[in-house]
Formats: sequence, C-alpha cells, structure tokens
Amino acid sequence: IAFAVGSVEGQERIFSASLDNTIRQWDPYDLACIRVFEEYRSEVACMVYVELNKTLVTGHDDGSLRLWDLDTGSTVNLKEPEKGHGNTVACVCVIERNGGEEQLVASGGFDGKVAVWDVRKTRHSRPHLMTAWVAHEGSEINAIIAFQ
Repeated sequence: IAFAVGSVEGQERIFSASLDNTIRQWDPYDLACIRVFEEYRSEVACMVYVELNKTLVTGHDDGSLRLWDLDTGSTVNLKEPEKGHGNTVACVCVIERNGGEEQLVASGGFDGKVAVWDVRKTRHSRPHLMTAWVAHEGSEINAIIAFQ
C-alpha cells in the first residue's frame, strides 16, 4: 500500500506498509525483514523517509501524520483538525530548503487540502503544522511532489 526508501545507520533500507497495520523495514540486498513497527490507531495510507531527521513520516486515514523514531519505534502524532487534514492523508513528500539543511514535509489529502509540516524536533520546537490550504476544492489529492 505504501513504501519509502532511506538510509538508516548508513545502510540502505526499504519500508513497506500494509493493511495488516504493520510497517516493515527491509534490507534491499538480502531481502531480510529487519524490523516490524505496529500501528494501532489508524490505517497507514502513505509514507516518506526524512533523511535529515532519520525519521519515517506516515499519513493516515484519520487525517493525521505520525513521525516514527526508527531506533525506538515511538511516534509523535501530528493532527490539527481545525487547520490540517479532516480526512485521509493520501500522499506525503519531503521539501528541501536552504541547500538541504532544512527538510519539511508536504501532505495532500482526500479533503483537497495541501499542508506543510515542520517535522524537526529540537529543544526549542516541536513538530507542527506550518500552513494548509484547500488546493483542490471538492476533489481528492492523490499525489504530491516538491522540488527546488
């Protein structure tokens, strides 16, 4: 249903998500399943790997995004029903700024909205919604991409 590719601890990895409510981390060379993450709240609809943060970001059918710590399996839930998505987050992508020194995540949803999220977690800031707008009124967004 969803997949992402990234480098974890210097090793290339593939991530897959399925209707069995798991996210699996794979070695692309020997095809071994290295780790299984379980999702208990809602179905994973899409995901992307944020290299700078070493974080997996998933979009869900309840309108939320989750940031996955790949070392511990813990998550940070991002949901802002007033401003963010009110329906399934169908697609996510990474936005690189300042020559790749900053990475944000853009999401598109079945509610026709595009949202931009700051997914950094520092001593002084938590991940949060930066902006959102209706990009396709009355229509679902199925794909999103960003580039410089």
